Amino acid sequence: MRSKLIAAMTAVVAIAVFGGLLGGCAAPRNALSTHNSACFRVYPEAAAAVRRHGHFAGAQFVAPNELIIELKHVAVPDALQDASRAATCLVAFNGHFSVSGVERGWSPSGRPGRVAIVVILQRNLSVVATVVLGGIPPRLVFAHVFPKLR
Repeated sequence: MRSKLIAAMTAVVAIAVFGGLLGGCAAPRNALSTHNSACFRVYPEAAAAVRRHGHFAGAQFVAPNELIIELKHVAVPDALQDASRAATCLVAFNGHFSVSGVERGWSPSGRPGRVAIVVILQRNLSVVATVVLGGIPPRLVFAHVFPKLR
């Protein structure tokens, strides 16, 4: 009888320990969605687009039709308008950037800026544009994606 009790207690302890270990595998996860996590794989392309200048400020997934750039009296490049029909990753950098110093550079003001947003198509990791901004105006989609860069 005593040996059955010891065997039962051993089994209970083993299940509790083993279950606890497995439970640790299902611990709370970070807040990144699947789409956002995938955007971190585009970092090498984004860093190359800014010629490895500046400091990484974030990466964010943007669903089709959310990449809408509203600027009055400024013609947005066709490639950037076309990107609104595809899933894109936006990768932000802080630093000093000029349109000529980045890949596929575009600036609404035509001047250098302290923020570069690299727009990359998620499906094939190609750079659509690198938007150079002095700051992020509140009405741009970038202001909602990267609120700390305002």
